[in-house]
Amino acid sequence: MSGAGGQGAQGTDLVAVLRSYVDRMLREVPGMKVLLLDSETTRVVSTVFSQSEILEQEVYLVERLEADKGDQLFHLKAVCFLRPTRENIARIRRELRDPRFGEYHLFFTNRMEDMRLQDLAEMDVKEMVHEVHEYFGDFVALEPHHFLVPLARTHLAMQPFSWDFGNSSDAISRMTEGVASLMLSLRRRFTIRYQRGSEICERFAQSLHHLTAIEERELFDFGSRGEAAPVLLVLDRRDDPVTPLLSQWTYQAMVHELIGISTNRVDLRHVPGVKPEFAEAVLSAQQDPFFRANMYANFGDLGMAVKGLVDSASSEQRSARDFQTIEQMASFIENLTDYSHQQGVTYKHVTLMSELSHAVERRNLMTVSGVEQDVACQAPALAAHYEAVAGLVGNPAIEERDRLRLVLLFALRYERDGQPQVAALLRALGDQGVEAHRLALLRHVLQACSADRRVADIFSDRSMSSRFASLAKQHLKGVENVYTQHTPALVGLLERLARNKLPEADYPRVDRHNGGLGEQQQPRPPRLVAVFIIGGTTYEEAKAVAELNAAGEKGEGWSAGMRVVLGGTSVQSSETFLKDMQEVALNERYAR
Repeated sequence: MSGAGGQGAQGTDLVAVLRSYVDRMLREVPGMKVLLLDSETTRVVSTVFSQSEILEQEVYLVERLEADKGDQLFHLKAVCFLRPTRENIARIRRELRDPRFGEYHLFFTNRMEDMRLQDLAEMDVKEMVHEVHEYFGDFVALEPHHFLVPLARTHLAMQPFSWDFGNSSDAISRMTEGVASLMLSLRRRFTIRYQRGSEICERFAQSLHHLTAIEERELFDFGSRGEAAPVLLVLDRRDDPVTPLLSQWTYQAMVHELIGISTNRVDLRHVPGVKPEFAEAVLSAQQDPFFRANMYANFGDLGMAVKGLVDSASSEQRSARDFQTIEQMASFIENLTDYSHQQGVTYKHVTLMSELSHAVERRNLMTVSGVEQDVACQAPALAAHYEAVAGLVGNPAIEERDRLRLVLLFALRYERDGQPQVAALLRALGDQGVEAHRLALLRHVLQACSADRRVADIFSDRSMSSRFASLAKQHLKGVENVYTQHTPALVGLLERLARNKLPEADYPRVDRHNGGLGEQQQPRPPRLVAVFIIGGTTYEEAKAVAELNAAGEKGEGWSAGMRVVLGGTSVQSSETFLKDMQEVALNERYAR
């Protein structure tokens, strides 16, 4: 059995790493074949390859291993890309007992235990298995710098371990396997640092350290490259609840916040009149050049870019015209009769832009977002911010979910100084008929994400120096866009890490007692950083990391020469974040 790492030409481009794995396994098994996947490797493959690209590799069928067995097709070779789980080994054993295909080529996404390999060998009495390999792709690459280690129950990342010991232990194991696979694919062993005070961060960091530095030390020993050791920074989503709660105004983040993205796919079946072939839209920078160019564009610039797409499509139809509104663009695209590929791309983006525009107008999000940003980013102004939030809470045109977000942001900002005002806002919500469990959710989030529990300075107001820096930044930046003032707390953490100023007291190393460094020796700043947020990343943070990497490649600013990859257990929107927190709040009743 052999293993494969991804370091080389792909570097730290996670999409390229996973594409190289899949391309290699399909290319090295010649002839007509079937690709057998499980539920998780289906997500791994579908985010980095289009269906047409898979078919070009002489793949006749793509099937799920857990699906009901079909016809025997001995003329096909089975390429199996699977997680090495107990369930998958049992399914492969059943497959080998009554084989459907002429050959089996097994590729596992992670380390394969000897006992499970022995189980397979004992069942392969007909010698149908031709090869077994470990290709370390046990994570989902959403973008070159953004990955996912998905949990079956995402809320487990944000509740005490003792409430559900069995499932929480499984969650730790899944995260450990996924991030260990990332390390093996990059051929790096990372120094692990984690956020103090977070039980889940410490347990995960200890589990990963035990695997990579003790249990499988030789496997993870890639030698010294003469550079600073890369760093894995493990964070807790609850340490920055503000970023997932804010309205978003750049394309990718807006789509996720207002419609929802699941592994680069958007469900549009709810859109009235949407054509069946566009009921699911793929938003992949790898497959869609327009999306790649505009995924971080703000809402205004996006509208002009989409208009350019429509103008191009209309010229193809020899009926160029001047479109003034998104409705005119949507009407024109809906009436096209013969779709070229580019016209299909245009239809997709016009449909998405139309949905975003309707949501912004229906929910008065420009008004809501202006207040959100002021509360989250401007200098403390308790009276003015309370007046602004109270005005919107009392406005029947503002949807309940947006009123809840506003109150929660205000309460997080002023939990110490504004307790009477927070209580008044909660009473106002209750008087408007907001259900008791929704108000209980707000109180739960305030408790779980309170200032006493947070390590990060998410409002830049904990010290005189941070307050001064925040004011200076506002003065220099001006009000170019009042809707995108916010910078995720993650950026400040990465800057301190790059400058060797991230406090070990707040973000200790797992091996701090056996790090091999002298008492006085200062480690060099890392050139490669992986951030793993237990509880989920956001697309705003992914955008910030992409911009840091772009500046680093140009040698600009404090990120010069540094590369960052960002991962988590999910990608959060305000809705999914609050849904996870609601699950935790419900479980708290049974844990008492």
